[in-house]
Parts: sequence; structure tokens; C-alpha cells
Amino acid sequence: MLLRKKLRFLLPYVNWGIAVSCFLVQLTIQVSSGMLAGQLSQEFQLDAVSVALLMGMVFYPNICLQIPAGIVTDRFGARKVLSVGGIVCAIGAWGFAHSQSFLEACCFRVLMGSGLAFAFVSMAFLIANWMRKESFSLMLCIAEMIAFSCTVIVMRYLAVALQVSSWRGFIISISYTALGLSVLAFLFVRDRPNYLEDSQPALSLSDLWKQLKLFVTDAKMWANGVFSGLLFACLSCFVAQWGPSFLSHATTMSLDDAASMCTMLTMGLVVACPMLSILLPKISNIRLVLSMSALLTSILLSFVVMFPMMEESLMRVCLFLTGFFSVAYLVSFTIAHYYVRPGSKSTAIGFTNMLSTSFGPLLSMLIAFMIDFHHDASSVDTYTLADYQYGMNILPMSMFAASLVCFFLPASHKPGMTDDI
Repeated sequence: MLLRKKLRFLLPYVNWGIAVSCFLVQLTIQVSSGMLAGQLSQEFQLDAVSVALLMGMVFYPNICLQIPAGIVTDRFGARKVLSVGGIVCAIGAWGFAHSQSFLEACCFRVLMGSGLAFAFVSMAFLIANWMRKESFSLMLCIAEMIAFSCTVIVMRYLAVALQVSSWRGFIISISYTALGLSVLAFLFVRDRPNYLEDSQPALSLSDLWKQLKLFVTDAKMWANGVFSGLLFACLSCFVAQWGPSFLSHATTMSLDDAASMCTMLTMGLVVACPMLSILLPKISNIRLVLSMSALLTSILLSFVVMFPMMEESLMRVCLFLTGFFSVAYLVSFTIAHYYVRPGSKSTAIGFTNMLSTSFGPLLSMLIAFMIDFHHDASSVDTYTLADYQYGMNILPMSMFAASLVCFFLPASHKPGMTDDI
């Protein structure tokens, strides 16, 4: 009897831990893209636009599948979704590690991105079902903190390992990890406690489709996702893709050192996550706080783009604070959780996550085109600092736009608020 009680107590955390591990693998695949760009561009002989396209191949399916991920997870549960998704990601990673052409690499990176596209939504689904309602933002922030912390460790490892080894070995290890998590999810994950099976049965697909139509026609839901996406571009566009190349061209540091420098932004997110979970329930005017966070992020990132030759210590402070204030993008998921009715929360979070993850690859492609547009190929073959700055300026402008968009968000960032759908 005592053992059964202990197992019952641990089950929510086992579910949460497996889902967080799947999300960690997804985040590692995305954030490590910028560190692999150098070897990939040399091996496949790619220009800036082709590199951005290849790097974005793990982001594009993630964007397209977020709404289906929410619907499927609400309907069939996280256990099946994570089990199948892990296998798909493992196959994609294995194929990408053995790719011999640009087209082949693109196809397998799409498969990688598709496999774990459901990880974040499944994690939110399990938190909502197994944790107390008022603990949603806390557990989500802790999950993000753990994922970002591990990502920093992986990036620092890659900064050293890629100097003496190929990117293929790292991707093969991703394949084995995804396969192992698929097995763990199938064996141990349970979708919801027994009492919820009767009191809150899964909605039918037709009901979920009706809810999705409400989300799509709700301006507040769109503003919520757009705000999150514009701020999340700090990580998905700067750290994961263009930041290392930009800093290595702007300074005397190597590409690996520049990638290590970019982890300071991730470290800012790691520190801010637990603070956000503590302060969020105490905030009344959430829109003003979000606007100030986005505005400070814009100013700090502007310093990095405009004055990349600053001292390294000052650069570290600017990047750390940029990540610290950009953590406000997480609030959008808590808002989505409280803004919709039970049974369709994963669909709402999937809709929000689709918008949140879409801006990184879109802005990355825009930056690539702006760099190529500004580049004078007749005078010099390589891209200059001015070329990079011309393209990278779009990022602080996006953060500034986020500081305005947030005034159209729902105000339901904690329990008991009446703003809902």
C-alpha cells in the first residue's frame, strides 16, 4: 500500500520528466543548428540563403504541425503522440547524419522537426492534467529552465567537440536519444489521472474543430501568439541561427567562441524562468509588464547589433539581459492555458506555439535575403560586417513591435480572471 502511494505521488513527475526530456531534444536540435552551419556550408557548398533554408528545415514542420499537434494530443493523449514522434525524429536524425546531398539533408531535417514537433504541446498537456491548476506556470517555467540549462551545456560541448569531430556523430547521438525517449514514453507516460477520465472526457474532433475556429477568429489569440513569436526570435533566430556567424564576423573571436558567447542569452532565460514563475501571480497589469520587457529586449539587442566591437564582458552582460527580459514570451502560454475552456487547452497552446515558432525561421530567411541584397559581390566575395548589420537590424525592430502588440493580449494570466473564450 505504501509503495502504491509513493508511485502515485511520483507518476506526475515521471510524466513531466519524460515530456521535458523530449522537449529538450527538440530544443537542442533547433538551437544547435547555428553551430553546425559552418561545417554544413563547407560540406554542401552553400551560400547564406541555402544555409538559412537548411537550418530552417527543422523549424518549418514544427510551425505547420503545432495546431494538428494540439488537436491530436487533446484527442488521443500525450503517450501515443510522444511514442510515435520519438521514432519519427530518430529516423530523421539517422538519415540526416548519413546524408550526402543538400536535398537529402533537407528532407531528413524536415523529418527530424516533424517527429518532436508535438513535444512542447504534450508537455503542456501533461502539466495541465497532472499538476494543480495554479502550478501550471511554475512547472512550465521550470521545464523551460531545465531545457535551456541543458541546451547551454550542449552548446558549450559542441563548441569544443566540433573543432575535432564531425557534426554527423552528434546527430547520430540525437537519433539514439529520441529512440530511447520514445520507448520510455510508451512504457511510463499516462495521459491523465483516473478521476479525470470520467469528469473531463476527451472532446470529439468536431468539438475541437469548433474551438479551433474560435481561436482563429479571435484577435486576442493572434496577438498572444505574435507577441510570443517576436520575442522568441531572440533564441530561435539569433542564438540558433545567425548570432554565431554575426559575432564571428564582427569580432576577432572564432565561430565556436562566438557560439559560446551566444549562450549568455540562453543563460539569461535560465535565470529568468524561476523568477517569472514566482512573480507572475503577483502581477496585476500584465500588459504593461510585457511591453516593458519587450522594449528592454529591443534596446539591449540593438546595442549588440550596432556595437558588436564592444568589450567581451559588456557583450556578455548585454546578451544575458536580452535573454533575461525576453523570457516574457513564456507568459503567452500561461495566458492561452487560462483563456480557453478545459478539453481544448492543448489545441490553444498548439495554436499559440505555431505563431511563437514561426517568426524565427521567417525572420532568418528575411535576414539572409537582406544580407545578400546589401552585399556587393563585385568588390568582395565574403560578407562584410555592414552586410550582417543590415540584415540583423530586423531583430531589435521585431522586439519593438512586440512591445506594441502586447496591449492587444488577453489579461487572463492567472486563475480567477474573467477574460476567457
